[in-house]
Amino acid sequence: MKPILSILDPSPMFEGQTAAEAFAATLALAEALDGRGWRSFWVQEHHNARSFASSAPEVLIAAICQRTRHLKVGSGGVMLPNYSPLKVAEQFCALAALALGRVELGIGRATGADPRASAALLGPGVQAFPTMMQMLLDWLLDASGEVPLPADHRAAGIHVGPRGQRPDVWMLSSSASSAAFAGAMGLKLAFADFLAPGGAGAAIAAYRQAFQPSRFADVPHAAVGLVALAAQTEAEARQLAKPAIAWNLARAGGDFRAFLPSTEADAVIAAADPQALAAAEGRGVIGAGADVAGRIAAYAAEHAADELFILTLAERIEDRIRSYQLIEEAMAAL
Repeated sequence: MKPILSILDPSPMFEGQTAAEAFAATLALAEALDGRGWRSFWVQEHHNARSFASSAPEVLIAAICQRTRHLKVGSGGVMLPNYSPLKVAEQFCALAALALGRVELGIGRATGADPRASAALLGPGVQAFPTMMQMLLDWLLDASGEVPLPADHRAAGIHVGPRGQRPDVWMLSSSASSAAFAGAMGLKLAFADFLAPGGAGAAIAAYRQAFQPSRFADVPHAAVGLVALAAQTEAEARQLAKPAIAWNLARAGGDFRAFLPSTEADAVIAAADPQALAAAEGRGVIGAGADVAGRIAAYAAEHAADELFILTLAERIEDRIRSYQLIEEAMAAL
């Protein structure tokens, strides 16, 4: 069975580009792919990183919902330790009321930031994550009327507004232990291969073994986030991938710089250690459309993934859109 296809977009920032331009590109991407072969469009949360504009996914989700009609729209994810669970529940119930049946809440256990920025963000995060997560789920079920808070609940008498709608809830993961936690909570899983390459098989197996049905998912559903870029030819795809490869080289050294244009990325790649370059190039599936589709379909089958979230990075928005179109068309032909 072919995997379901979805989109993950971090609103990448290139040297000299403004946040307004990065957000405009994300909105253009969502509009171009709305109503095609893609199920959902997720945005990310990053802090103190010049590489990405998306630090407030709830704001970007609202904008994307206004520009689209068919795609589900979600967070990949909201970093719960940065927030009050009650506030997250209120934000996403409001979004769910504005875009009925289309909003998805992917929750992460990390902060999406370096240690100093994490400390600056930290408020309610001093609580244990499982406690925060359970409170969030309890408030969402109460808001939808599925499971009202019992009289002896620690939050009895505190209700989320608006009531009536709630988002679909997912758990983000980059390890087998966090995947097992998602399964035990009865949530859908989104595993980040781009953060933990090679770990999807063990994580999905742990998730399925631990899964307990819940109001949020009656059967296990495992998705994997993959970096992929397609073009008409492999040579063109490799040229378009150079900014992402140069960024991966810098990232390996702890530098989350803005993405370089292709001309400057060439110099970084030429000066790279061959072993480091091979590792950077190996963090994505790059090639002609049919080749990329075949490789990601094989990946999904090997790892028992129900869904793939594709993250495509390229300097021009036209190339990002075309890459998604080529992958979609080639997957449909398999």
